[in-house]
Amino acid sequence: MDVYFEYLEQVFGPLLNPQKRIFIGYLVSALAIALFVHIAIARATIGKAMSGIFARSIWLSRSATADYTVMIVNQAIMMGVAPRLISKLVIATILFESLHIWFDGRVTLLPQTPAWVVATLFTLTLFLLDDATKYLVHRALHRFPALWSFHKVHHSAEVLTPFTVYRTHPIEAVIFSLRSILVQALLVGAFLFFFGDRATLMTVLGANAFLFFFNLAGSNLRHSHVWISYGSFLERWLISPAQHQIHHSVEDRHHDRNFGAVLAVWDRFGGSLCLATPENRPAGYGIKGGSSAPHNLTTLYLHPFSEAAQAVLHPFLRGSKDMLKTIRQSRALRWTALGVLAALAGIMAQSTQSKAAGELNIYSHRQPFLIEPFLDAYTKKTGTKINVVYASKGLAQRLLAEGERSPADVILTVDIARLSVYADKDLLAPVHSEVLLENVPPHLRASDNRWFAFSKRARVIVVSKAAGDANTIKTYEELVDEKWRGRICLRPGSHVYNRALVASFINADGVAAAEKWARGLIANLARRPQGNDRAQVKAIFEGVCDISIINNYYYGKLKTSDKSAQRDWAAAVNLIFPNQQGRGTHINISGGGVAIHSRNKEEAVRFLEFLTSAKAQKLYGSVNFEYPVNPKVEPSPELKALGSFKEDQVPIYRISELAPEAQKVIDRVGW
Repeated sequence: MDVYFEYLEQVFGPLLNPQKRIFIGYLVSALAIALFVHIAIARATIGKAMSGIFARSIWLSRSATADYTVMIVNQAIMMGVAPRLISKLVIATILFESLHIWFDGRVTLLPQTPAWVVATLFTLTLFLLDDATKYLVHRALHRFPALWSFHKVHHSAEVLTPFTVYRTHPIEAVIFSLRSILVQALLVGAFLFFFGDRATLMTVLGANAFLFFFNLAGSNLRHSHVWISYGSFLERWLISPAQHQIHHSVEDRHHDRNFGAVLAVWDRFGGSLCLATPENRPAGYGIKGGSSAPHNLTTLYLHPFSEAAQAVLHPFLRGSKDMLKTIRQSRALRWTALGVLAALAGIMAQSTQSKAAGELNIYSHRQPFLIEPFLDAYTKKTGTKINVVYASKGLAQRLLAEGERSPADVILTVDIARLSVYADKDLLAPVHSEVLLENVPPHLRASDNRWFAFSKRARVIVVSKAAGDANTIKTYEELVDEKWRGRICLRPGSHVYNRALVASFINADGVAAAEKWARGLIANLARRPQGNDRAQVKAIFEGVCDISIINNYYYGKLKTSDKSAQRDWAAAVNLIFPNQQGRGTHINISGGGVAIHSRNKEEAVRFLEFLTSAKAQKLYGSVNFEYPVNPKVEPSPELKALGSFKEDQVPIYRISELAPEAQKVIDRVGW
């Protein structure tokens, strides 16, 4: 039943989503424009205008009903396919981190530029790049025979309605989905790297502002029988509804014209622009000499595969007409195509199968070797079978895409910033558990009990044993002293660990003091911010610098590493817990919660309770060198060897709330 409602939401949801072309608001605006054209320009009565716009011969034609059918079938297929496509978050994160390496640290452009200017630039750039790539992909679909085999499904429409936009073969839908993912991900990653959190999208009702107004201006009339031209001047800049109707023309003279989605400039540059003059009005729509049954589902879904195979093999079988004919008519190929479509639909069915009792599905950002001891212990205790999806990036995006059909029961992640992403996107369910409330202190859990901390990691100072003066450091604040000039190494400030540390300064002393500290810290660097926490310890060992800031568990991992070189790095440094006479050492957390659409919430809660139990809390110390959150559990011997410390008691959710302001500070000082 959940799958059924999810499917209905996929089919009818676009009517209520301003990010979709057939949003009801855009349809109403298109109707208003169409009525104006019929009444004010064509001098028709309201009744005649309405009957013309909603003619049965168009809306109930075989072509239009095929549009509706394809839309319904495709939504079922894409429900399973879309979540399996690479996510925008994954690509954006890879680019963001790669840019740190390519530029040897963080580069901030135009730091004094107002946020609204950057937001406008980001929104406009995204709009232009999105539109340009739509033009290029659209042109490629016409240019290459194998791709045209699938795109011609769209062009086989013999009447045009706003729902013709959904008359696409699933292969084309995947191509355009990947285009959108790639464009948006690359732009987001680049803008966040160069402009920080000023790179926000200007939206109207959640849609790109530029696209919103274009759609509101009657974009749905592109697929309609209402002829609206913008005039020769504007049509050299914007694609009018009439120009797109020319693109669908059955006439040879209109072939390969007006590929653009919004802007006509791409067609002007590419020599494919055709203005909507009266003499260019199409005599009809569709494909000249196309299939005798253009609206048959077999023609729409299966024939493109055999035609694509023929197009691919044509250069190799150029002289064998009989062989090409056999390929075109091959039942085997059609059955293969049917199998491909069935497999796509099967992906959806597989993802929506109900889970058997005694199973738990976990989405984890934590590396397998870090969490497997906990899973083994829980399975041994309860007999529950645990299935885990591991990924360092992109799980929140995947959970969003899966919606109510997500198989996830538990989310496990590291640091409060990533945990807050799930809470902010409403991907975690409130949990009612006396055990969790008892085991996790209030400052280490969400006020609405949507997430809980399971372990603590301290942001400590490490110093070279050979640098006697550095071993006297007692606080984070001392690191800005000029005597440390050229002696400090750090990882990039935009990393969540350092951003959280800056947020803790803002909480304690305010934005101005935090910025002054960060600026002084950067002035004392021995090199540009680079590498991870392990790399900072290595740099101290190699004599690049004497001081750094890392998470305590990196030191523990290096100290007990099976690689002798890493043990040597750890042996070269001392670990200092700062601010013991003041607010205490800054801590971050690992944590998690119950997935909002979990179908196994009771088991999920029991697993969270287990993670806060004495057995699991001791595992966090012995396996991961992380401190227990349960106040009744003593730190492991491995942690006691590092020394005890006083922690900053700021409610951890405040670190997340202040993270955006912390990022602004980091951007301003060029960390």
